[in-house]
Amino acid sequence: MVRINRLRSLLIIVAVCMLWYEESCADDAAQGSLANESTKSVPRHRIDLTAVFLDTLSADSANGILGYTYNLTSNSIVNFSIPYLNPDIGVAGDSGFGDTVFSFSYVPSVKVGANPWLPRTVGTGIAVLIPTGNSSKGRSLDAWVISPYLGLIIPLTDRFFFAPQIGYTHSLGKIADGSDLRFAFADLGLGFVAKNGFWFSYFPYFARDFESSEWAINHRFAVGKMLSETFGLSFDYSFIERFDFGNNVPGQTGFDESIELNVHFAF
Repeated sequence: MVRINRLRSLLIIVAVCMLWYEESCADDAAQGSLANESTKSVPRHRIDLTAVFLDTLSADSANGILGYTYNLTSNSIVNFSIPYLNPDIGVAGDSGFGDTVFSFSYVPSVKVGANPWLPRTVGTGIAVLIPTGNSSKGRSLDAWVISPYLGLIIPLTDRFFFAPQIGYTHSLGKIADGSDLRFAFADLGLGFVAKNGFWFSYFPYFARDFESSEWAINHRFAVGKMLSETFGLSFDYSFIERFDFGNNVPGQTGFDESIELNVHFAF
């Protein structure tokens, strides 16, 4: 029943956002395009404040993530993020900072900026999880994790884009639960960015876990709106069967649901 109610809430939020988009389309001509850098300046910096609500098989948690994205060149971005975790709601003394994630992404096919509709890892590059959290408090994987990936962004129209990506994730040692992370993945993202700064995307993520010899699929839906050239809001919903590098919450046990509320500052 809880999952059904969450799904109903998700559909209501998406419907409201779609109405928001439709009502604001009339102002497109006046506002210009935030997706096309030929008509607007592309932001080089972005700060993200994220509230994450994670529903796992073992426990629920409410966490925060502070993220920073820098447009290094017209074709590359770097991203840093660190979570503030409360692994088990109602358990005192467990809150604190978790593992830090750094990523470098290069997109040879198109020019990119620090726009919030781009995922934390996009194109070709590498992501590194640094075990800066406290594993005894449930806030760390307790091992370095590296994830090289190969991909690109393919513009389908002036508003739709396709972002395929393949990669491999590997832990440099045993993680906190005594296992290894070893899996290959394919990410097939599809996104839409409107002239008025509204966007939505869907990223299915297929993974082959070499430790368990099992296949898994994650789903990530996102919808957002830039309310000005520098400020925006977005909502993400993820269904996670396996470790997801884009969401650096270590307490993922499989078949987890993640809801993210994001505030974006781009400049």
